Amino acid sequence: MSMTLVQWKSGALALAGFLILSTPTVAQTPPTSILPDLTPAQMREDLTFLKKEWAPQDKSFTGEEQREFNQIVDSAISLTDKLSSKGFALEVMRAVAVSRNGHTVARAANMMNSLPIKAWWFADGLYIIKAQPEFADLLGARIDKLGSLTSGDALHKLAPFISGTDQRIRFLSANLLTSPDVLEHIGAASGPEISLTLRLADGTIRAVKLSPASAPDPGDKGKNINKGYTVLVPDDGSLEGRWKHVLDPIKERSPLYTKRTDVTTSWLNGKQVFYIRLDTVSSIDDTPLDQKFAGIFRKSLLPSIPKFIVIDLRLNSGGDFFNTILFSQALPKLVSANGRVLVLVSRATFSAGISTAAMLKGASQGNVTLVGETMGDSGQFWSEGETIPLPNSKIGVEYSNQFEDYENGCTDPATCFWAVVAFGPKNISLTPEEKIDVTFDDYAAGRDPVLEKALSLSR
Repeated sequence: MSMTLVQWKSGALALAGFLILSTPTVAQTPPTSILPDLTPAQMREDLTFLKKEWAPQDKSFTGEEQREFNQIVDSAISLTDKLSSKGFALEVMRAVAVSRNGHTVARAANMMNSLPIKAWWFADGLYIIKAQPEFADLLGARIDKLGSLTSGDALHKLAPFISGTDQRIRFLSANLLTSPDVLEHIGAASGPEISLTLRLADGTIRAVKLSPASAPDPGDKGKNINKGYTVLVPDDGSLEGRWKHVLDPIKERSPLYTKRTDVTTSWLNGKQVFYIRLDTVSSIDDTPLDQKFAGIFRKSLLPSIPKFIVIDLRLNSGGDFFNTILFSQALPKLVSANGRVLVLVSRATFSAGISTAAMLKGASQGNVTLVGETMGDSGQFWSEGETIPLPNSKIGVEYSNQFEDYENGCTDPATCFWAVVAFGPKNISLTPEEKIDVTFDDYAAGRDPVLEKALSLSR
């Protein structure tokens, strides 16, 4: 046991030292959350900067996509006398999203105003799962129409403004579709008051008109707008002014829907299954994540080698994938004979979350199975760039300049991110072997079909 820990610590220290020497510091500028009122001249200056200064640094665009990007930017420049500041921000998002690369993104979504409700796409539609207290009676309603558009048509109209794959778009759209600014820009409404057609839990149809929320959701404080998934987790009951949540009446919840942190563990099925929930590939405090993993191995796994390990990456939107290299290589080797590692994934699994799933699959002894939804990106994507603020709007626009391939593998550091060449897997599939898209009824009742499937495979 002590030898295992020594090897872990030595490997972690060696890797950390190597990265300090080899990895450049990336100075990222956080995007502002307040969009100033912009003059047409300021919009034109920002759009010209986007085209001339930002675009040449991004490598995710094909030649055809670059031409489309230029056309959108040029069109927006010609329309600046008519565009509102929010409309301008959305056109920046649309231009940047052309490459369909999730890391090539204009972070303007957090500058849009919001309705007093929050929603999530389930297998059977778009449902309200969180609301300002005075609108709690709308919890659990399915949104059939947003203004003049069905929810499906609104998603189709919104898709060009969101960077990434279809699953990434599905993930991020749930937040944006409850923004009056967005709904007005895509033609669903003509002002800040939005008409919704809802199907209530008893099957009745109700039409409501909602204006922007009178106060921000206190549960959003300090969170990036790409939180998306955190709407699934009810806020702490002591939070002042907290919004009501559809899961509030449910006392016995899946471990996924408890307070978000970095890594937590528990034993399930009478200590037959060891459950690890990893929400981020970064530590949230001063203890490095690799040290937390070493502690989990020492205190929980090594004294009682389990036959089944479930690692839940469904809320993992990324971080620093160097933090999970040793962990991912070790975990498939630390189950008992004929055991399995079941990796739970979703549309919210992204960036270093996907890297972690891929490295687990790459280290598999034929014993790693993916369960859940298709993840929020493909096995090949561009990333590792910087976020640059536009001069006047201060919208943070992230470029991507390193290619990563987690399915075929990378072999040439001249064409691929060097760390994926060194540590990445090869010849794997990131398609879940067990695909599950959760229905609203299951979620609202406190059931977790993805975890239930994993536990059924652990018998």
